[in-house]
Amino acid sequence: MIQRIQTVYLLLAVAALGAMFYFPLATFIGGDKDQLIMYIYELVSKVPDSSPAVPSFFIYPGLALVSLSLLFSFIAIFLFKNRKMQLKLVRLVVILILGFIAAFFFYYAVELEKISGISATYEIGAYLPLVAFVFLVLAYRGIMSDEKLIRSSERLR
Repeated sequence: MIQRIQTVYLLLAVAALGAMFYFPLATFIGGDKDQLIMYIYELVSKVPDSSPAVPSFFIYPGLALVSLSLLFSFIAIFLFKNRKMQLKLVRLVVILILGFIAAFFFYYAVELEKISGISATYEIGAYLPLVAFVFLVLAYRGIMSDEKLIRSSERLR
């Protein structure tokens, strides 16, 4: 299982998605307005004794997309005997990550910029889905090459 390069790529994608829970995605700091730091699981206000002007459920769709991507990527590691299912699962995770990237950059950041009145400074957590995306594409290519190799060897028999 671990000797396959796509397993390593899937592990790296899981690590990148898991690291999103530790690093901030964006900061909205400036002036005397509400200073916000956006994590994947919460919005934190840096102004003492204030809470963000955003409802707490604002962040849940993005959290669900990342959590599902993390879970499905982890499950795909153990589906090495069923390559077709592994391909489908990796394809689904790629779609989920693309959905999160689109939602983050075109919805979350824009809405929080409107609320705070200042532009976002993207932190390392904002780029981790892109890293995971690259690793998942590499894993997909590795699984496809294994599938082609198996098909060609079956054709020769």
